[in-house]
Amino acid sequence: MLEIRQITPAELLENRQNVDEYLKNEFTQLVNEKTWMNNYDHLIRRFQLQKFKKFTYDEFSNFQWDTKHVKELSTETFRRVNQYLDFDSVRITIVPSLPFSYFKEQPKPLWINAFTNGPGNIVIAIPPQPDDDFFQYLLAHELHHACPSNPIYHLSLDSFTLEEWFKMEGTAEFFSLSLFPDKRWWKDNLSGNLENSYWNKIKEHLKSTDDHVKSDLCFGNSEKGIPIFAGYSFALKVVSHYANKHQLEDINKLFLVKASEMMDDYWND
Repeated sequence: MLEIRQITPAELLENRQNVDEYLKNEFTQLVNEKTWMNNYDHLIRRFQLQKFKKFTYDEFSNFQWDTKHVKELSTETFRRVNQYLDFDSVRITIVPSLPFSYFKEQPKPLWINAFTNGPGNIVIAIPPQPDDDFFQYLLAHELHHACPSNPIYHLSLDSFTLEEWFKMEGTAEFFSLSLFPDKRWWKDNLSGNLENSYWNKIKEHLKSTDDHVKSDLCFGNSEKGIPIFAGYSFALKVVSHYANKHQLEDINKLFLVKASEMMDDYWND
């Protein structure tokens, strides 16, 4: 049921003469016509792995992690999540984390990011010594996305609205934070008047399916006054409010709630 594949810096170094072909062989297994990204090269570039082609021997070694510990941590995370969510099969692909701009001010152990490419199909990037709590929280978040009963798999590009994105991310955050400590470095980015300002920016776009519109509102844009990962913080507020108000203890019941109902419930109270 659970497959863990670690694409380590050591393996990348061993295959550095043909990194493109090596990565192609690994990532073609993670894409098809039903996945979010159906081009293997787009997935490789999402994690910046093409940059390893220019690394020196010493640079490769600077990214290596303890594979045994990471495998044990991944297995334990899946075991805990599987107590609440059912899976047919899960493949977790672990790759080196290369820095994004939003990592600049953060401790290196928190340089973890991930992407779920379809039911049971997760890629997670980690630094050499990932923070255990943050790793497990984020992997649990992605496993929530990867659950085959998640209603996001009944949506299309024409129906995946901004409010559906809030439901998807908010329920994943609510679930993963119920299991693991909260070490989100962005968790205080939408307090006080910032939330009202954010609401004024999103309220006219809740039914939008335009990725260009959604991107800034979900992930942040400092030039437009939108804090980093504001969408995730807002989504968690909405879902937490709904779950607490209606005393929903079964995480699966949140799958059945309409995104618009969650949104209305939050702002009308």
